[in-house]
Amino acid sequence: MEGILRVIVFSLTICTLYVIGNIIHNVFLHQLRRYPGPPLWAASRLPWCYHQYRGRLPGKILELHKRYGHVVRIAPSELSYTDASAWKTIYGNRKEEMPKDPVFRLHTPTGAQNILVADRETHTRQRRLLSHAFSESALREQEPILQLHARKLVTQLSLRRNSPINIVDWLVFASFDLIGHMSFGESFRCLDTGAYDPFVEAISAMASELTYTQMAKYWGLNRLRQLFMPKALLGQRRANIGRAMAMVGKRIKQGSEHRDFLHYILSANDEKGMSPEEIHVNAFSLSIAGSESTATALSGAIFFILTNPHVYETLTKEIRTKYTHEDDITLVSTKSLPNLDAVTTETLRLYPPVAITMPRVLPAGGETIAGSFVPGGTSVGVPHYAISHHPDNFHRAEDFCPQRWLPIDEGGDTAFTNDIKEAMQPFSFGPRGCLGKNIARAEMRLLFAKLVWAFDFKLCEGQEGWTGQRCQGFWQKGPLWVELERRVR
Repeated sequence: MEGILRVIVFSLTICTLYVIGNIIHNVFLHQLRRYPGPPLWAASRLPWCYHQYRGRLPGKILELHKRYGHVVRIAPSELSYTDASAWKTIYGNRKEEMPKDPVFRLHTPTGAQNILVADRETHTRQRRLLSHAFSESALREQEPILQLHARKLVTQLSLRRNSPINIVDWLVFASFDLIGHMSFGESFRCLDTGAYDPFVEAISAMASELTYTQMAKYWGLNRLRQLFMPKALLGQRRANIGRAMAMVGKRIKQGSEHRDFLHYILSANDEKGMSPEEIHVNAFSLSIAGSESTATALSGAIFFILTNPHVYETLTKEIRTKYTHEDDITLVSTKSLPNLDAVTTETLRLYPPVAITMPRVLPAGGETIAGSFVPGGTSVGVPHYAISHHPDNFHRAEDFCPQRWLPIDEGGDTAFTNDIKEAMQPFSFGPRGCLGKNIARAEMRLLFAKLVWAFDFKLCEGQEGWTGQRCQGFWQKGPLWVELERRVR
């Protein structure tokens, strides 16, 4: 017994000495020791994980940047930047690839690479093919799908106009139905049933799960975490993934006659294109990335205009003056609405659907970022939320001010002349930037214009703090209760 105790004490002593030695190295001897930041964050990844677990990491990173400057050491081997020039250096075109941090390289359902996690060669090949589905001409041909679900949304809300509704639910329904139709050739019918499809419900849970997976990877505990994951949860996840894969398979068998994403992918596919497995995982990934982000942005836009009456008044006047009939609201016509565009852009700045950092790893030779050399092997990134909220980048950074995006002769304000507008990149930057940004912006403009044209909105009491949400991959959106009345024309 005494021998066992000695072994335990010895083991604990070794572990303690290792931890202490590692902390001393990280704080005093590490190659990043001269970069500013809180000592606890430099010593260990634990503070980062703590705030990530609580869902408060985006706000905490902003707080650190306000205190320490535009470059902050937020972990032993990671630097965070809120200098706008860092976008191009870190995420722009380069001869030598700056790969994504391995912690953020997640496995796909079939093991095939999708465009979100692919290596450089595979990403280039897949992006060439997928770009056909997101071109301006493809967007125009897909407009009937967007119009169909926009009409359904207006119809369903009209039936519920006499009592408060949670507008977040309906925007999620519309976004998932639309992107499901475009990705799989059929919608999830959430708008028809007024209820969440199991696949849609699983997406939010999946976002939190991926956050915990990333934290576990930092500590080498991911396999252990998977062992203790409830079997019911694993079974549900497999069922939803299996269903999505089956929907893709069914759509592929129908060929390229339907004008959705797969029409353009299948029409342009060749021997240098994508394998069936790659088409499956890309359609699955697009259905997630393209739906949750749009629903988030639209929910935020509704909240911001209802808490800024002067903005709401200006926007309704612009939209209702331009259009006599709902059917006149189209993808092309909404491009010429400056206030609508300013409201959606300011929403993306203040409430970015992707609020976190997508870090890259510097190659062995290192790189000069924002005027200072950074050694190779360092993780570097730009946090979307922090850079868009930093007062050095935007005047009245915490306020909803769409006029900052308007020309002076169209209602702009000279107070925002010195804003560093290129600091805001809600769809990321460079060759791995979001392929679907054009369709995302078009969908936002179309749905938002239809809603503002058709209804008079009023925010219910007690909703003023709605944006104080947790963020784990996606914002954990709570209910946003509004009252609406069909507009009398």
